[in-house]
Amino acid sequence: MWSKAVLIFVLGAELACCQFNLALKRPTSQSSTWGGCPCRPQGQSDRAVDGKTSGYWRDDTCTHTKYKSGNWWQVLLDKVYRIDAVTIYNRRDCCGERIIGAKIWVGKQGGEFKECATVTKLIPVSQKLECKTGLEGNVIKITQENNYLSLCEVLVWGQDSDEDDKDKDKEEDKNEDKDSDGDDKDKDKEEDKNEDKDKKKGDKEKKKKERKEKKKKERKEKKKKDKKKN
Repeated sequence: MWSKAVLIFVLGAELACCQFNLALKRPTSQSSTWGGCPCRPQGQSDRAVDGKTSGYWRDDTCTHTKYKSGNWWQVLLDKVYRIDAVTIYNRRDCCGERIIGAKIWVGKQGGEFKECATVTKLIPVSQKLECKTGLEGNVIKITQENNYLSLCEVLVWGQDSDEDDKDKDKEEDKNEDKDSDGDDKDKDKEEDKNEDKDKKKGDKEKKKKERKEKKKKERKEKKKKDKKKN
């Protein structure tokens, strides 16, 4: 009972500290899978992102590779992030020492990987391993060259990448330019409308003046004619 309370507390502290787990329910794969009977496969890779942190094999929540060397496990995130840290929940019923020497890597799908951290000692329950600064990627990979690889949960902490920030800036600039162009067009339309209005007003006044001049001229000619008659 006490162990479950500790696990809930630790997981809650992780979530409160680092916002949210980027790896939860994301697609996973691994180098090989330790299998049970065909009706009940065991050790599959997605167990490490199922949100369960039991650490006991009987609870069907730990991964397990088939061979003792050349092992890897990885998770594909929804986009590229700047990775801050990775938390590993280790097996607690047995074999916990197998995790020693495992390496965590960060990279982009189809690209190169850079080392984040190495597990240097036994993990009794869980350990949060801080990454080297500046690592960005959408794939987190854990390798174990000298033993079976078994993971009971992997949590990934990070934030929007510089690449993502640049894309956002570009999008904002694009929207600002679009808004600016729209404002300019509206202003141009308003100015054209005012110009047309002024032109019409000017034409109206001009015609009015011409009519006055014409009437004035007609009155003069009429006066001349009346004088001649007299």
